[in-house]
Amino acid sequence: MQTFFTSLYSSLISIFQSQRPADYGLYKTDLFSLVGWSTLGVALLLVVAFYYLFNSALRTGMFRTTHWVLTLALAAGLGTLLANTLSKSHGAESSSYLGYFMVVNMVVASLWFLLFSVLLKRWSTYARTTPFVGPF
Repeated sequence: MQTFFTSLYSSLISIFQSQRPADYGLYKTDLFSLVGWSTLGVALLLVVAFYYLFNSALRTGMFRTTHWVLTLALAAGLGTLLANTLSKSHGAESSSYLGYFMVVNMVVASLWFLLFSVLLKRWSTYARTTPFVGPF
C-alpha cells in the first residue's frame, strides 16, 4: 500500500507543484504511507460514527444532508490537520510542498469519506438515504 499512497499523493501534488523538495525522500518513505493510512482510518471512523453511532444506536436524528456535509467538513479538516502535524513531527520543513500536501490530503479525506458513505450507508437505521437517494 505504500506504493499506492506514494503514487496517489505524488501525482496529485504534481498538479500544483512539479518541483520536489529536498526532503522528498522523507515524504516518499514515511509520510505518504503514514498520513494515507491515518486519513483512511479517520474517514472510516467518522462514517461509522455518522451512520451507525449517531443514526442507529443513539437515535439522535442527525440524518439530514446538512449533518452529513458537516461531518464531511470535519473529515476534510482532520485530514488537513493530520498531514500538517504528522509531517512536522517527522521533521518535514514548512514549505509550499507541505501546504500542497495538506490541500491534497484534505481532498483525499473527503473522497474516502464519500466512498465509505456510499458503501456503508445502506445498513443505517435512519440515515440510509443520506446524502443522496438511489441504488448506491
